[in-house]
Amino acid sequence: ARLTLDVYKEMTNDLFVNQPLSNTTGFNNMAINAGKMSNKGIEALLAVDVVRNQDFDVSLGLNHAININKIEDLGLVSEYELGTFIIRKGLPYGSHYTYNYLGANPDDGRPTYYAQDGTTKVYALAEAGRFADFGTYLPKHVGGFNADFRYKRFSVGLLFSYQFDVVRSNNVRNWITDGTRGNTGAITQSRELIDNQWLKPGDNKFFPSPAYAKGFTNSDLQDAKFLRLRNLNVAYSLPEIKYAGNTVV
Repeated sequence: ARLTLDVYKEMTNDLFVNQPLSNTTGFNNMAINAGKMSNKGIEALLAVDVVRNQDFDVSLGLNHAININKIEDLGLVSEYELGTFIIRKGLPYGSHYTYNYLGANPDDGRPTYYAQDGTTKVYALAEAGRFADFGTYLPKHVGGFNADFRYKRFSVGLLFSYQFDVVRSNNVRNWITDGTRGNTGAITQSRELIDNQWLKPGDNKFFPSPAYAKGFTNSDLQDAKFLRLRNLNVAYSLPEIKYAGNTVV
């Protein structure tokens, strides 16, 4: 067996940060070198020869990496928005920042959200709060494993890869689960919407009435973990051909 283990801790300084400016300057903000971000983690590699003899070999391997990312400092500000993400001191880079959608109101089918206090329900996106507790698009765990088999001249190699503790935005799902009347006439809707859309008072459904759009919210964020077969290799080794003069031996 062979084991390799690497531990690291890295601090990146002088990252660009959008610092606010006085209105007298004519600009809202200016990017300056004030950010600080840390990365720490472990990378491990394990390889084991389970069986090894003249006719039969079995080898297994595993590699895994854990990375913990954190915004350590932003100079004069503690946070600023970057599209659908937020750069906030204490959070990892790539943290999703969006509305917390709760489902359709059973009485009238209106979409419901949490207000900024995280407890009060509101019925309009303009009144809803945005939150940064939905994870990050950068995976915390990545790795892979392989298995190699040989019987005499035949060999088979398998390589798998995986990642977990990662959340990605699925914009396609937003469009195919938008049940508003104008959208349903232009885009083929998913079975998920058809089975779970509010249509009459008393319905306990996730998607709102066709009269309302829920907008882009945490409902479009999905766990992006996966395990995939990356490579399959099947081979046969031809016997060695020896020559003695002009004669094949």
